[in-house]
Amino acid sequence: MKVVLVSSKYPPEYSGSGLRAHRTYLRLREKYGVEVEVICSGTEYLSPETYFQDELQVTRVVAPFARKIHSILGKGPVRRLTNAAVFRSEMERVKRLLETTSADVLHVFGYSPATMAAIRWSRTHNVPLMRELVNVMPSPYQYPPGQFGNQLYEFPDQSVVVAISAELGRTSNQAGLTTNVWVRPNPVDIARFAPVSPDIKTANKKELFDLGSETRVILYVAKFIKRKNHSFLIDVLRELPANYRLVLAGPPLPEIHSVEGLTAEAIPSLTRKAHELGIGDRLIVRPTFVDFAEYIKAADLTCLPAVREGMGTPLLESIAAGIPVVANADEPSFREWIVDGQNGFLRKLDASEWATAVLETERFSPA
Repeated sequence: MKVVLVSSKYPPEYSGSGLRAHRTYLRLREKYGVEVEVICSGTEYLSPETYFQDELQVTRVVAPFARKIHSILGKGPVRRLTNAAVFRSEMERVKRLLETTSADVLHVFGYSPATMAAIRWSRTHNVPLMRELVNVMPSPYQYPPGQFGNQLYEFPDQSVVVAISAELGRTSNQAGLTTNVWVRPNPVDIARFAPVSPDIKTANKKELFDLGSETRVILYVAKFIKRKNHSFLIDVLRELPANYRLVLAGPPLPEIHSVEGLTAEAIPSLTRKAHELGIGDRLIVRPTFVDFAEYIKAADLTCLPAVREGMGTPLLESIAAGIPVVANADEPSFREWIVDGQNGFLRKLDASEWATAVLETERFSPA
C-alpha cells in the first residue's frame, strides 16, 4: 500500500501537524510496510527541493518567481491577483508531479496550493482521499483564490474527513458533510509525555533554565505567530509573585511570510516589553524549535492564550504529563478537554483573571 501525504508544510520546516504525521508514518512503515511519499508547499523554506527526512522522500513544490512577485506586490491593490498567480503556478506543478507517481490513498492536511491540487487530483482520478482538518476555518472545502463551489474540490464517495476537534467536526457537519466525518484528537505519545518526579523536575529546571526548585515555571511553546498571543502572557506575568518565570519558546517567522507574527529580528520586542513592565529578569525567550517533551519536564504549568486554535496538541500533552493548563475560555477546542479546577482552568483573556488561575494551580498535587 502506498500513501502520498500532501501538506502545506513539512519538517524540517516547523509544523506541529507535520511532525505528528511524520512520526505516524515512520511507525506505519516499520510495522506494516506502508510505502510513503510526501509532497508539500512551504512557508519558511521557499525553494523547490526533493530531499529525504528520516528516509521518507519529500518534494517541496514552490514557485520562487511567483512567490517573490507576491512578496513585493502582495500588500498592494493587486495582492489578490498575485496570490492567485502563486496558487495557479504551484497547483499546476503539483499536478504534474502527481502524474508521475501512484497512490492508493492521498492523505491531505493544511491549506496550500499543494493540498488543493491533491484534493482535485483525488476527485478527478478516483483516488481515495483522507482530508485532515487541523486548523480553524469557516469551511472544510478548499477553493483556489477566485473560485467557489467547484465540485472537483469537494468530498463525495471514497473520502473521509478527519477532524481533530469536535468543533471542526461541527464545521464539517454544517457544510453538509456528515456520514464521512471522523472526529479524532491528535494522539499523544505517553512514553514521552508522562508525569515526572519532583526531583527530575528540579533537575530539569536547573539544566534548561538555571532555576531552583522554589521557582515556578510557566511554559508556552508555539511558533511566534500573532494568533498564538505570546505577548498576553507577559501581562499575566506582571500580576504574579516574583518566584514565577515565563518561558516562551518556538520558531520565529521567516523574513518572508504570509501571516502576522514575529521574525527573529522582531522577537526582542517581547523582552523590551517585559523590561518596561519591570519583569525583564523573569522572562525567558527561546526563539527556536525546542522539544516540548523535554521542556515540559521542567514546567509547573502550561498556558495557552491562542485564538482560532483547531486543537492545541500541547494541551493534550500537558494533561498526559500531569501538568495543569490555563487556556483561553473562548476557544471551543480547549473547552473540550479542560475540566475547570481538575486539570486546569479556562479563563477569558484578562490578565488579572489568568494570574489568579495560575496561582490556583499551586494547589494541584505534584507528580
